[in-house]
Amino acid sequence: MKIYTKRGDLGQTDLMSKRVSKADLHISVNGAFDETMAFLLMSKHYMRVAEVIDDIDQIHGHLFAICHEIALNDPNKYITLPGNVEWLESRLDHYDMELKPLTKFIKLDQTKAASWLNIARVTVRRAERELILLSAEQELNIHTLAYVNRLSDYLFTVARYFDEVQ
Repeated sequence: MKIYTKRGDLGQTDLMSKRVSKADLHISVNGAFDETMAFLLMSKHYMRVAEVIDDIDQIHGHLFAICHEIALNDPNKYITLPGNVEWLESRLDHYDMELKPLTKFIKLDQTKAASWLNIARVTVRRAERELILLSAEQELNIHTLAYVNRLSDYLFTVARYFDEVQ
């Protein structure tokens, strides 16, 4: 089977069971999450902390599920649950306890892991902005919105962890 189908040559793509413009907000949101997942996978190459790698793998899996949730566009098939948000908060709190309180703006550039996590973080923030635009057009899972908001905080905190502790 060939990798190309030529079906997208005129700017359309498949969103589950329907054709949409490649500029559709669903595609933009999922594209930003796809970029985030790629940056997360890249960051793992610069980590030697199994606990963080396990977190990143779990987050990657959940972002993949969120992309499915966005593409489904069906309030009866939400994937993100309150427990997903609570898990992310607990992981964020775990790493935050290892860090000194912030007293100024910082650069996340002392390690390659932190730098890649920071790229993932800013990509999540873009995805969140696009998700908010999508929420103006349709009902979205409030737990997905919360998860994405916490994810940028988690990535910031873990990047600090690599710069300050590791």
